[in-house]
Formats: sequence, structure tokens, C-alpha cells
Amino acid sequence: MPESAVKVSIIIVTHNSLAVLETCLKHLLVAAERIPHEIIVVDNNSSDNTPSFVKNFCPQANLHLNRENKGFASACNTGAELAESALLLFLNPDVFLDQPAITELLNSYWHSDRVGVAVGRLRFPDGKFQPTCRQLPTISNILFSRRGVIGLFSEENSRYTRPDYDEITSVPAAAAALMMISKELFKKIGRFDERFFMYMEDTDLCKRLIMAGFKNYYVPFAGAVHDWGRGSQAGTVRRSLYHHLSLYKYFSKHRQDWLARFVLPLPLLVNFILVNLLAMIRKPFQ
Repeated sequence: MPESAVKVSIIIVTHNSLAVLETCLKHLLVAAERIPHEIIVVDNNSSDNTPSFVKNFCPQANLHLNRENKGFASACNTGAELAESALLLFLNPDVFLDQPAITELLNSYWHSDRVGVAVGRLRFPDGKFQPTCRQLPTISNILFSRRGVIGLFSEENSRYTRPDYDEITSVPAAAAALMMISKELFKKIGRFDERFFMYMEDTDLCKRLIMAGFKNYYVPFAGAVHDWGRGSQAGTVRRSLYHHLSLYKYFSKHRQDWLARFVLPLPLLVNFILVNLLAMIRKPFQ
């Protein structure tokens, strides 16, 4: 496909994502129907027939098969290298786009000032707003995140997450579940840091963009349902472990002091144990 014919390269990373992938692709094909695009699926060694499904259901997709699970950041970078478009759209397989979502992201991207990334407004399957924009992490505010033990019992998680907005708004950081960025800028800024196997690679990218003088924009008109957690068969405890390991890597990278390297591991370990223990206790009562 000639580069001039491609406007957006849509990159989906899969790992045992069969449960949600058909819905994702159906919504994507409607949302991208009038937009020149290509679809790139990078599969991280799925064992649930995901690659075969992609070949049959969406034969026009450029399917790249990794022989091992290289993690989200690495697979996204592979997709970006394969992309022929000047614009990249990272899309989780458990995100189901509203029809105008891509168009709204495009309009916002081209008309915003010093844009780094543009992200959409996500909601849970029941229609409730899903907060995916956040402050840049500090050692104090991460305890109030949705994976912090304090955040489980406190309404003050706004110390970390950002609220919904009615207008396009500059935010410090956002999830890469529905994220647009130019390919040139993505390469220039250093792509996703592959030290992050899963989680925090998007926050790290947003931080580097801000440090380079760019802004990250939340676009409420670009809506989608995010069936969070169903994009892979990784267990809850395993995802929690990746999250805590990535937090440690994030602070070790950006602080590089004795507090981040030698003191932080203990509260992260305690938080990991308590959050997962509480989840196990509460589950029988749900």
C-alpha cells in the first residue's frame, strides 16, 4: 500500500485476546470506514487461536507474529516500525470504538498546540466514565491510585487520576489504550521504553513528551468502551505484579536517588501483598 494512501496506522497488540478481538475489530472497521488506514496486529505468541482469527476475520490486516511474549511496549514499537502512515493509533484489543472516535482524534491532533499524544474518553461496559488520564506519579500519589491500598478505601484517588472533561484538555499523562501520536515524534522521543514489560510505558512516554515541550491532550468526543482487563488472559495477580515492577522501574529511571532505589521497594511490596490479599478476601462476597 503506497504511503500516500494511508492516513492512520492502527496498531493492536494481542496476547490471548480472542474473547474481545472480534468486537474490537467490528467497531474499528466501522470507525475507520471513511478514513484511509491500515491495521497492524502484533501478536505476542498467543495460544488461543488469535492469529488464525485475525487472518480469517480481517485478512487486510498486517499480522506480525512474535515467537515469544515480548510485552506491550516492545510489541507496540514493532507495530510502529511496520507502519506506513505518518500517524499512529495504538488501540487495545479490549477497546470498542464509537463511530466518530478516530475522526475526532484526527481533528484534535491536527488543531491542537504542540501536541504530543491525543487520547480518547473511555467508559466501562455499563456506561460509567473510566478515568485513564492521570497525574505524573509521585511516591505519595500512587498510593491513591486504583492499585494503591489507600485508593481502595478512599475517594481521594483524584490525587492521581484526572476527572472527566467536557472540552479538549491538556493532561499530564494518559493510558495508551486509545492513543494517537505522529510516527516521526514517536521515533524522535524514543518510542516506548521496552524496560516496561507491561504498564507505565505510556506514562513514561507522556512524561518525556512534556519534558520535550509537548502537550498531551484528552479528547472527550473520541469515545470508546474499554472492557478493561479482558484484552489478555493474564491473571489479576500477575497484572498486579507487572504494575508494581513497572512502578519501581519508572521511579528508578526518573528519580535516580536512594529513596526510589532502596526505600521504595518495601512499600511497593507491602502494597502488592495487601491489595491482592484484600482482593482475595472480598471476591467470595461479590
